[in-house]
Amino acid sequence: MSRYGELPVHRWMLRDTERNEAYRRALAHAVKPGDVVLDMGAGTGLLSIFAAAAGAGKVYAIERTEIAAFAEEMIAANGYADRIEVIHSDLEDVTLPGKVDVIVSEWMGGFGVDENMLAPLVMARDRWLKPGGRMVPGVLTAVLAPAHMVEFDDATAHWRSKPHGVDLGLIAELTSQETFHTQSQPALVAPGQVMWSHDPLTCSLAVADQQFTTKLTFHATAASTISGLVAWFTADMGDGTILTNAVGAPDTHWGRTLFPLDRPIQLAAGAAIDVTLACDPSLPGSCEFSWTVSIDGQTEHHDTRPARRFRTRSSRRA
Repeated sequence: MSRYGELPVHRWMLRDTERNEAYRRALAHAVKPGDVVLDMGAGTGLLSIFAAAAGAGKVYAIERTEIAAFAEEMIAANGYADRIEVIHSDLEDVTLPGKVDVIVSEWMGGFGVDENMLAPLVMARDRWLKPGGRMVPGVLTAVLAPAHMVEFDDATAHWRSKPHGVDLGLIAELTSQETFHTQSQPALVAPGQVMWSHDPLTCSLAVADQQFTTKLTFHATAASTISGLVAWFTADMGDGTILTNAVGAPDTHWGRTLFPLDRPIQLAAGAAIDVTLACDPSLPGSCEFSWTVSIDGQTEHHDTRPARRFRTRSSRRA
């Protein structure tokens, strides 16, 4: 069963004031009285409730996991059972009576495409959005930066220190082949750069359903230490505001995504950091990642696939 079918992860999102208020305001702006709205991946139904409160005449809340039953109860408890229809089904199996005016979805992973939801969103748009219809959010941009995280460096050093006289070096090796979602605010070694940007309203399915890759060069702004790369997103909510989990922004449930190095590396001011990163859609709701970092002629390559058999979920928390 998907973790999104369980209440704990939804409690976490329902407490994310930045996320929830951004969507509430955006839907108040996008939804016109009487509009028909599709909420893709409706979860507990919060965004559907926002859409109904904004004046939607009908909301289709599509949710493939078992949390759909809870959504029905929450929607009824808030007095919207007459306008919100919960559809417990995979998206591809759904049939609607007509097209919709607005599609809303909280489809973003830690840097947007990493939960493999952009392609299903584009398919929903192509099937059901009316000409001139609206989507919330709009343009989403993924950003990457080299960063220093003292607590992460301390953790990997611990695995290599033979604690209790036991060689745990294998954990350190596997750790550098995983990605981590961290609520910490890392210190940036160089300013962030754009990896890619997508507009769900115009993005083609061919672009949405592919490997996402970037090749960037950073220069350290001062003498520093690099622990890895951090990624985040910025999302245009369509009402003149931006939702982001960027370094330095107010905390959200997304945190930031860390792509670690084998070991922390000392950098001189101006040092070049050459990076390639790939995000490969794999199973529904997840991706695999690879990243290569070159500094002063030394290159290291990382790939999440070798550690897959040791993982119970696609990511861990640092």
